Amino acid sequence: MATRCSCCRPRWPHRRHQLQHRRLLLEAELENGEEIAVKVLYNNMPEIDDVKFQHEFENLMRLEHHNIVRLVAYCYETQHQPMQYMGRTFFAERTYRALCFEYMQNGSLEKHLSDEGDGLDWHTRYKIIKGVWKGLKHLHEGFDKPIYHLDLKPGNILLDKNMVPKLADFGLSKLFSDKQTMITQTPIGTIGYVPMEFLHGNIVSNKFDIFSLGVVMIKIIAGHGGHSRSAKMPLCEFFDLVQEKWRERMLETCQASRLLEAYCKQVNVCTKIALSCMDIDRHKRPNIADIINQLNDTEAAINMALSLSIKTSRP
Repeated sequence: MATRCSCCRPRWPHRRHQLQHRRLLLEAELENGEEIAVKVLYNNMPEIDDVKFQHEFENLMRLEHHNIVRLVAYCYETQHQPMQYMGRTFFAERTYRALCFEYMQNGSLEKHLSDEGDGLDWHTRYKIIKGVWKGLKHLHEGFDKPIYHLDLKPGNILLDKNMVPKLADFGLSKLFSDKQTMITQTPIGTIGYVPMEFLHGNIVSNKFDIFSLGVVMIKIIAGHGGHSRSAKMPLCEFFDLVQEKWRERMLETCQASRLLEAYCKQVNVCTKIALSCMDIDRHKRPNIADIINQLNDTEAAINMALSLSIKTSRP
């Protein structure tokens, strides 16, 4: 459970900071020496108020999963500070709010995206793909009422020192009833990751997040350029191009033909899943359980190929 701390006052020791989405992000340490990342929400940010802070805090308190960023501490306190105005002294309220998360050493997925030819190897990319789907499954199915993230994108997927992905930034997330579909006039999401039914009809359902992760998957598999190519060429041509590029790269480290084919099949399955998640018709998008089952099947095929390769290599 998250503990209350006084780390959101300006006197904190911190090493680095950056301003992101009009929130100050700091690196700091708790008294026990644990390294943390701190999101400070200031009074002069008009889009941040007590209601929104409480909303994100309550959502985070509910979440405990290997693929969701862990809230370790929080700060909420109000002080009266003296201010001079026209020769008189007034006391103004100053509220300090901050959320303290486990520190993610490898930052966001955004800075690791690249095309098939360089950057992260396939094993690491697949681990990220599988992890984000498991995290989303917990959001959608791990509670009596589902939680929709509504702003899934590479910048909101953080990576720890072992490149384990964790969903983050739940400021827009919402708790839904069993109806699971609603119409809202509230602006949500990020352009490029928002499905057509929301852009044209303000419809929000569990398929909203699935669309967003489909876009993220394509960028994990083939980078930003790959995402652009997928929209400009026939699907069969895109599949062949992605498969060819990954086959060329895997040949550098994988000599066993059975194992190579199993990995190429996994690339193909992941690409098909991603594109099906991006279907314009939300009813045609797959559900998370089916996606994870398909991914599990590719892992079983790889394990089988690996086992056969080991047997045939023995004298």
